[in-house]
This record gives sequence, C-alpha cells and structure tokens, in this order.
Amino acid sequence: MPIIPAKLTDIAKLTTLYQQLTTEMHVLQPTNYQADYTPEFFDWQQMITDPLQAVFIHQNQDAQIDAFCHVTTAQTSPSPLFIAHRFAYLTTLYVAPEARRHHVATQLLSSAKQWQQTQALDYLELTVLGNNPAALALYQKLGYTTQNQTLRAN
Repeated sequence: MPIIPAKLTDIAKLTTLYQQLTTEMHVLQPTNYQADYTPEFFDWQQMITDPLQAVFIHQNQDAQIDAFCHVTTAQTSPSPLFIAHRFAYLTTLYVAPEARRHHVATQLLSSAKQWQQTQALDYLELTVLGNNPAALALYQKLGYTTQNQTLRAN
C-alpha cells in the first residue's frame, strides 16, 4: 500500500502505535524511557493539520495503519557560531513488528524526504537510539551519516 498523509480520523490508531513504540524504546533503553507511557504530550490534531509538519501512514492490506512517521520544520540555533539552516526533523518513525522487513520504513523515509524537498528545507535529520542496529543499518543504507554522538558515563 502507498504511504499517505494521516487524517484526523487516524489519531486513535496513531496513539496506539506510539504507545507500542515507547514500549519498545523502554526495552532498548530501560534507564531512559518509561515502561507504560501514554503519549499525552502529542497534539496529533496540530501535527496532522499544521503545514509546517506532516504525519505519514502506511496501511496494510486490510486498510489498518501499521506504521507512521512524523516530520516537522526545525532550524539551527540562532547563535552566530552556527551556519543557519532550516531543515526537516523526523521526530518519530515506527513500523509495527508484523510490517517490518517489507520496506515500509524506507517508504516512510522517502515520503519524509519528499516533504522536506517540497518545503524547500536544507536537509532531513533524525535521531536514532544507538543500540537499535536494525534502524542504524537502514539509515546508513539510505545514505544518512552520523553528525554527532552522545556519550554517557555512569
């Protein structure tokens, strides 16, 4: 199925998928992410209707949403130290387990990249958990390169 923009009627399913994502994030990094988090901070309505943001979805053969991504407009710090850029930032990408390994994430990333270009933004940026090798491999395969790394010592 093709990637399409989310509609307001998709909010309940998007919320459920986001809860699945946060559960998986907790498994990967239990000291950083809550186990049973309810994403109340997301204003799905604004994310879907604001022209400076986009939510893309994938539907399975039964027309059920099984993946989504959210991309928004961002800009570099106004500090004179940095070169000014307006860019697209992929805040979230999630593919339900049953839809993985079917190029759904690649399709979602392609839609986010097309949105970035349509918005005339300089580049598409994302953050990935360092211990998510499948995601890292996909992003590297698609040409994403590391710009920064966060290191931590206990």
